[in-house]
Order: sequence, then C-alpha cells, then structure tokens
Amino acid sequence: MSRSAKGLIAVLCGVLLWTSGGVGSVAEASVLTKLTLSDMTGRAEQVLVGRVERVDSKFAAGYDGLIITEVQIRCHRSIRGAKEGTLITVRHLGGAVGELGQKVFGEASYQVGEEVVLLAELREGALYSVGMAQGKLHIDRSTGTPRVQVDLGGAELVAPTGSDAVPTAQGVPLETLISQLNDLVRRIPSPSERAKSGQKP
Repeated sequence: MSRSAKGLIAVLCGVLLWTSGGVGSVAEASVLTKLTLSDMTGRAEQVLVGRVERVDSKFAAGYDGLIITEVQIRCHRSIRGAKEGTLITVRHLGGAVGELGQKVFGEASYQVGEEVVLLAELREGALYSVGMAQGKLHIDRSTGTPRVQVDLGGAELVAPTGSDAVPTAQGVPLETLISQLNDLVRRIPSPSERAKSGQKP
C-alpha cells in the first residue's frame, strides 16, 4: 500500500485487512470524539432520510490498495440539500473487492434496503457521513415507534472530556430527531452557505 493510502487510513481510523484465507493484519481500533447534532449539522452539506439502493466497493484511484465503497441512497425526505426522489452517492472507506477486504473501524456501513438518516459532508470532492459512523443513523422500526440507532463499527466513542460516551440520538424516536434536525438546519448554515456569505467555519 502506498504512503498516501497509509496516511489517509492512519488519520481516520484503524483498519482490519482480510483475504479469503483469513485475517491478514489488524490495526488498533479507532477512537472517535463524540459530535453533537449541532456539530454534525454545521458540517453537513446534505441531511436526509432515505433508503439504501446500491452498495459497490472498488479500489480507490490514486491510493494503491485502498478500497472505498460507494453507496446510493434514494432521498425520501429532504432536510438539507438533497431533493426528494433523487439518488445521492455517499462513500465510506473499506469494503471488499474480490478476495480482498478492508474493514475500517469507526466507519459507517450500509445494507441494501436499509432506511437511514444521513448527515453528509464533502471531503475530497465526495460525500461522506459526518463524523464517520456518527452521521449515519439506522432507522429501526421493530419496536412500533421508529427509532434511530448508531453502529460505531467497532470504534470507541469518547466525550471531549475523555470519558466514554453514547452516540448522539441513540434510541431517539425518528420524528423527534427529524424535528431537531429541521430546527438546527434553519439556524446553522451549511459549509457552502457559510463560504458564500464569507462566514468563518
């Protein structure tokens, strides 16, 4: 793997590599700093409720041996940016290509057919969930009242003070979360909106 690819992975998280013959190597799992809904809203270019329609993994151009996965999500309810009915593409690091797989600890993951609330930011010209796994919230309808759940993908979450933390909005009713996000989007401009108006991040 090239130096640039290793650097990108090191900055973001730990990584587990495997082949069809078994696990190749393991790096320490990552530690994520907890983000509030306000933090995530301020970084998000797109905020939406949607359903995953396609998941494709491939080798990243310009990063020798690094796998990225592109996920297509149909927007059913727009909160910021995405138009309802359209497909948006969001990426995450890791995935499987042929016999080679990479799992990035702390990264978001998606399943075809899954319903999600997504807060997505622009990085290197592509959309990624804000705060890695924190910006992708799974919608759980198994209990009668739809609620959101966050899967940290094997990472540890800590508060800014250093203590262990629970993911933001974990277990919150879906409609409560949407109401909170609508209020935050009205009050907190996106990065592109701030750039246009000359506001500082």
